Amino acid sequence: QLELDETGTCIFVKSEEGIYTFNSPGTGEQVCGLYMIAEADKQVEFEFQSFDISCTKGGLLSVIDGWELNGQFFPSPEDHPVRAENRFIEFCGKMKPRRNFKTSQNVGLIEFRIPAKGQGFSVHVKFHSNPKPCNAVLQDPQGTYTLRNYNRKSNCSISVIFPLSVNILATSVGVQSGWPQKTLDIETGLLTKCRKRGIHDYVEIRGGDGLDPNLMKVAVDYCGMRSLPSETPITVACGNTAVRLISSGHFENSITFSFDIPSDFSSLDLVCPSFLSVL
Repeated sequence: QLELDETGTCIFVKSEEGIYTFNSPGTGEQVCGLYMIAEADKQVEFEFQSFDISCTKGGLLSVIDGWELNGQFFPSPEDHPVRAENRFIEFCGKMKPRRNFKTSQNVGLIEFRIPAKGQGFSVHVKFHSNPKPCNAVLQDPQGTYTLRNYNRKSNCSISVIFPLSVNILATSVGVQSGWPQKTLDIETGLLTKCRKRGIHDYVEIRGGDGLDPNLMKVAVDYCGMRSLPSETPITVACGNTAVRLISSGHFENSITFSFDIPSDFSSLDLVCPSFLSVL
């Protein structure tokens, strides 16, 4: 059961499968959200059990493939496999949506406005395995992750909604062809400013205060091949940190990185305005 908190807000962030029910206490024009997040290698499925949201009384519910907050989307519209206009679908009335909705990544959102008291919906949320994840939001501000393109032409982002210190552990970006070959893969080392050099495959570490990685500032970009960890971490003092892999489709790209909340804010690679007042 989804209940409003003491302040009357109705933003719910949930990470477990199950049946979620909302009955409106008469929230007026307030827009509410059920933000679902699964593990990075999962997809979210929504199946409506019951549905009663009056169209004539200003009620509306949208299912979104990804997350939306303050007009920004994750994954970024430019990076998503589905066209922006096909990423959300709106409903109202007494008929429950007939089909199920499966997201392209590990996050999905139900946004709703239900002014009429007693009206609402019930939805069954299930998580499914995603063998080749591209975009994902990670729940834990500490861990290790390998981001791959699986030889696809794609832009993939890993977002962690915390300031982070990021350590590159191993990288192969723009070097190894996806086709079997006899040539030796040469360790080029980590190259920076790859985009400026006109290289089409690279990885960026970005930071910002919104959800869309494309609207964040770039702290650094890398390409090349290196199997040893980098000496110094990249520290981003922003509300949201993203590692974004840009792939042309000509290479088998991967980057393994560890991340943690920064222990030291004295040497920063990127600072967001929201953090300047805190530091």
